[in-house]
Amino acid sequence: MVKEVKQREVERFLESCGWRLLREKGPHNVWGSPDGTQVLAIPRHGKVSPGVVRQVIKAQPGSPAGWR
Repeated sequence: MVKEVKQREVERFLESCGWRLLREKGPHNVWGSPDGTQVLAIPRHGKVSPGVVRQVIKAQPGSPAGWR
């Protein structure tokens, strides 16, 4: 089962994988994949819900083991 993860931890993981922050819109940060084919909206809350963490894992394999 996927756990809640801190928002900053998710963003650090995406940065380390080459994702870039495209824009900050409302309560979300929008990230683009290195090849430009995928976009993820990460909420700017203290914690990111398990559903969003699953989307990150699907979009970028190799996520930290502690997220599962």
